[in-house]
Amino acid sequence: MTRGDVHTYYEDGLWKNRIEGGVRASNTSVRRSDALSFGRTMARRKRVTHFVHDAAGDVEERKTYGPSS
Repeated sequence: MTRGDVHTYYEDGLWKNRIEGGVRASNTSVRRSDALSFGRTMARRKRVTHFVHDAAGDVEERKTYGPSS
């Protein structure tokens, strides 16, 4: 995983997006679909990988939007 990748995950009753290497969520949402959309947009703009975690924390999807490192 590259520093700066985007992770969408569930924590404390909310769906969140965090940029890898950061300590806080970039944003939060009650709806998973909203968090996924925002996380995807963040990853596209940064040209990094978007990791989507299920509610248990397991990676269920991964999509790379930039060149391989």
